[in-house]
Amino acid sequence: MRCAKCGYAFTLRKKTDGLSDYALRQIILSLTGNEQHCFTWTQLQLEICRYWRKQNTALTVVAVLVAIIIGGVIWGIAEWSLWIGLALMGVLIGVALLLRRQHARSLPLKKAGDLLKKYRDAHPIPGLADGRAFIGRSAEVADQDFYYAPERILVVERDDLADLLIRNRFHLSAKTVVVSRTGYPAPIFAACQGFLARHPATPVQVLHDASLSGFALSAQLATDPHWQFARNQLTDLGLSLTTLHEKTRLPWLPRSAAGNGMLSARHDAMLRDGQRVPVDCVPPKPLLNLLAAAVVTGSLALSEAKAGDTDFDVEADYG
Repeated sequence: MRCAKCGYAFTLRKKTDGLSDYALRQIILSLTGNEQHCFTWTQLQLEICRYWRKQNTALTVVAVLVAIIIGGVIWGIAEWSLWIGLALMGVLIGVALLLRRQHARSLPLKKAGDLLKKYRDAHPIPGLADGRAFIGRSAEVADQDFYYAPERILVVERDDLADLLIRNRFHLSAKTVVVSRTGYPAPIFAACQGFLARHPATPVQVLHDASLSGFALSAQLATDPHWQFARNQLTDLGLSLTTLHEKTRLPWLPRSAAGNGMLSARHDAMLRDGQRVPVDCVPPKPLLNLLAAAVVTGSLALSEAKAGDTDFDVEADYG
């Protein structure tokens, strides 16, 4: 379908997809703070899951109200209606709450990802950090050449995280060189080697997801020939195992990008299953704030994100 006035091609439908083009644009605006921040694919997927969770909460409230009304009607029209009405009301409310509990723990990432791919085929998503922003832009990146007097180097686990931080100008605000584990962006990675040769005491901090592979990232870099220049300065910034509080449900993503995630406080079991809590499960603005504090304190803790400051709360929104 297309708009008769402007020719806009509608891609998503609320009835069949559970999400409309307008709702997705509003989600993106909320996630980016009215287009002030870039975001990763994971952040957008989780924000869509959060939107669906709110919709399910609203449906649960409606279902409970309907159960109360039905119970009240039976109470009013039947002679021995009190117990029947109360019993039926209890059953309907129980079913509604059970369905709500099931939906509250699930993260339909596959559905969200499929809808985003469908939408992206028709409409660009300018704020999306996908790990390709600085491919073929070597001259522009090289011009930075650390003119902002960096105080540290931050190595992130994925290329899209490097895009996220650089495009949101974290490297300038925190005086931190940002490069990925794969050496992206390439000019920055090359410049890091010369910079550490001139300033050997510069700390090199490693940022990774909460996963078995993430926990081993610093050790892997220390033995990687491409990272020999930094092996003596490596410090692990997190997410570390000690930051996963057992009473807090966190969003766990599956090993396969085509799978669904779930909210769970069974962190040890999730780790053994090969799942991970991504660093970017937090929206862009609170993530930048937390990371700015983490590079100074030496530890990243997601539990410090509070709803009152960032419209995000680990327990309320993602578990």
